[in-house]
Amino acid sequence: MAANPYDQASRYLAKLDPPPFLAWLLRLRREALAFRRWLDARLVRFPGEPDRTCDTVAFLEDVAAGGVPWALVLEFQIEPDALMFGRLLGYAGSLWLELKPSPERGDRFHVGAVVVNLTGQGDCSRDLAWPEAGLRTNLTVAERNLSTYDAAAVLEDITTGAAPAVVLPLVALMKGGSESAIIERWKELAGQETDARRRADYGGLVLVFAEAAGCRDVWKAALKEWNVVQSQQVLEWQAEAHIKGKAETLLEMLEARFGSVPIDVSERVLGIRDVGRLKQLAVHVMRCVSLQEFQSELSKEGSGTQRGPGEKS
Repeated sequence: MAANPYDQASRYLAKLDPPPFLAWLLRLRREALAFRRWLDARLVRFPGEPDRTCDTVAFLEDVAAGGVPWALVLEFQIEPDALMFGRLLGYAGSLWLELKPSPERGDRFHVGAVVVNLTGQGDCSRDLAWPEAGLRTNLTVAERNLSTYDAAAVLEDITTGAAPAVVLPLVALMKGGSESAIIERWKELAGQETDARRRADYGGLVLVFAEAAGCRDVWKAALKEWNVVQSQQVLEWQAEAHIKGKAETLLEMLEARFGSVPIDVSERVLGIRDVGRLKQLAVHVMRCVSLQEFQSELSKEGSGTQRGPGEKS
């Protein structure tokens, strides 16, 4: 499953400054946890999505408990997923089996999960009990519904140091996140960042999240003069989204003309990174008389030529 811009932006944000960001999500004091690293969980598949792995699994230690190791799944969703309980249950089990904090025999991670809903409100925790039978299955997830957060309160927490500056891009998703006074205060706080690249990232990321919240135009107008340097990372995501949209449109055209499209054809079309080539193929769809004729054109040399994110189509 190809990552959407919101997935990419969320994961990029989490990795900008992991220790304070994770402490904020877990509602812990910064010194209560030790962040060791992001775990390589590429061999552990996320249930229900066979082509996807979760690359945001943090290796944390519970300081108060003497350094107990935790594998913490950090999952971002554009909106709540009704099946998330089952997926997390399966994923946590696979993590427990496949990953270890050390080579020592029998050493295992404690496993847990944080789910961040960018929009909407979810509750994927479950406590399934049958007391008479002595059965109980419990999964308590730290679920954060950003639409319930008060933007003004979070900005005040950032001002006092109770919240880290790295959460600034999420403000657009919170209550009051599109108000002019909130945006002006946001600009003041983000403008205090001395690292130009980090400051550009804050500006680029908040525009991505503002789009999810339906207030991108307001934020874009407010940041027109503020964000002098554009985030190169966000520009790359936007270019990828543009290419993906062209490829999906091409597949829709194929389906409209010839019915169901074979998986190998779909995969090849979605793998094309050259917008110009996608446009050529779109013209060819209208001219060819069969799917086989289109496949012949698709197989020609150059069908996967890559164009850099910064090149114009």
